[in-house]
Amino acid sequence: DWPKYYKQGWTPPGFAGDFRGRKWSLYEGGIRMPFIARWPGKVPAGRTDDKTIFAAIDMLPTLCKLVGLQTPAGLDGQDVSAALLGQPVKRKNPIFWEYGRRDGYLKPGNKDYWSPPLAIRDGEWKLLMNQDGSGVELYNLVADQKETRNLAAEEPEIAGRLSRQL
Repeated sequence: DWPKYYKQGWTPPGFAGDFRGRKWSLYEGGIRMPFIARWPGKVPAGRTDDKTIFAAIDMLPTLCKLVGLQTPAGLDGQDVSAALLGQPVKRKNPIFWEYGRRDGYLKPGNKDYWSPPLAIRDGEWKLLMNQDGSGVELYNLVADQKETRNLAAEEPEIAGRLSRQL
C-alpha cells in the first residue's frame, strides 16, 4: 500500500532524484535510468554521455555490433555502440512507451506522479497522452528534464505530429 508512505510522511522505496514521477509512471522519474558500461581498452573510463538516448530495445543491436555479429533483421532498436566507445549518437527513430492502460496496473502512491498511459520520445521532445487522445502533455527534455512546463498549447505542431505517431 504505497499511499501509506506519503500519509505517514515517509519517502517510499526508490529514488528518482529531481525527476518527476516514480516507477509505474511514464514521467522521467519512472523510466529514466543510468547505464554504466565497463570494457577496459574499449569504453573510455570516467566519461559521461548525456546526449545519447539509449533504450533497452537498443541492447541487442548494440552488443551485436560490438562483438562483430550480424544484427537480426526486424528489430526495433538501433545500434548505439559508438556512444559506448566515446561518440554520442543521435536516434534515428522515436521511442514509445505504454503503461497503465488497464485496470489493476500499479500506480505511484502520490497522484501527482500518475502519468498518461502512452508516451513517445523523439529527440528533445517527449509527449504523453491518454489512449483517446486526451490529456496531452509535451515537454522539451533538453530545456526541462524535470517535466515542469507542459508546452502542448504553445507548440501545437510538435504536439500534433507526436500525437499522430503515438
